[in-house]
Order: sequence, then C-alpha cells, then structure tokens
Amino acid sequence: MIEKINTFDKDIVGFRIDGHVDKSDIDFVYDVLDEKTSSGEKFKAYMEVKNLSLGDISWAAIKEELSRIFKNPSSVINLSKAAIVTDIPWLKPEFAVESALIPTLEGETFQFGQEEQAIEWLRTDQRQSERLDLTESEMTQVAFFKSAAGFGLGLLAASLFTREQRRNLGLSVLLGSILLSLPVSLKVLNNNRQLLEK
Repeated sequence: MIEKINTFDKDIVGFRIDGHVDKSDIDFVYDVLDEKTSSGEKFKAYMEVKNLSLGDISWAAIKEELSRIFKNPSSVINLSKAAIVTDIPWLKPEFAVESALIPTLEGETFQFGQEEQAIEWLRTDQRQSERLDLTESEMTQVAFFKSAAGFGLGLLAASLFTREQRRNLGLSVLLGSILLSLPVSLKVLNNNRQLLEK
C-alpha cells in the first residue's frame, strides 16, 4: 500500500510504502507526480518504506510504472532529489544503483529515526549556485572510479602477471571503470548545465 504524506514543503512530495504494491498504487503515485510536473518545475521526493519485499511488488505494478515513465518522462526528469527512509537492508544498495543510473537524480538513504535529517537534506542545496561544484556523493563516486582506472593502468604496467594477463586484466578494469562512471559523468554534466542556465 502506498499513501501520500504531508512533508510541509511545497517542493517535496512525500509517500509511505507499507506492504503490497499493486497497479493502483503506481497509478496513485504517478498521478501525484504528473500533477507536480505539469508546471515544469523541479521537485523532490521523500519516501518512508516500512515493509516491502520483492514479492510484494506485482508484475502489473512494474509494467504500469514503466508505461507511465515512457508516457511522461518528465515525472522522472524533473525529480532532482529523493530521500528514502528505511531499515530494509536490500533497498539501500538498490536505491544507490538507481540513483546512479538516472543522471538528473541525486538520492540518499536514511534510517527510521532520521526523518528530520532526510527532509533537511532534501531542502538543502549542496552546491553553491555561483560555482560548478560537485556534491560530496559525486566526488566520492568519481574518486572511486578514478582509483579503479588507476588500478587498471597499474596492472598494465606491473610485472605480477604475464604480458597477456596484464593486458587483458588491466584493460578490463580500465574499460569497466569508464563504463560504470558514465552515469556519474552525465549527472555532473547535467548539474553544471543547470547551474550555467541560472
């Protein structure tokens, strides 16, 4: 079940998820988001996920979500930040991957008891508007991928393996880090474009 909750902030849409999610729940969420995006303004999302397993999400709900995103992509594009409050272990890494794959979205997870910190994080812009700054999470991701690329280059130069093994392993790590860093790079470019348009 998904219900709307009041965040007391006109720029933040709030939802609470507890248990089974069906097509009607997805319709409800995207009706709220479509209403929010009709003005063309950016908005933020706050979600509390109390109880949810992969088996709780019906196939009809998944198909409806994909259909609604394709019909109206602005419901995702205009979502600039999202915070999830949950104690469910598998949801945190899943949301981190989802946030990395959507270039326009910055996401963060919090635990129950940190609801106020989550709302405050959504209200706070981590960038200075006059500079082309990276957020801390983006800097961490970029540093990780640069380290992986450096490791790949190091393997190419090291004498720990045969020449062919060094070449194959080094190139694999290097190419993998470049491919995995593409979402972060797109997000950074998009953030900088938005700042330049201000």
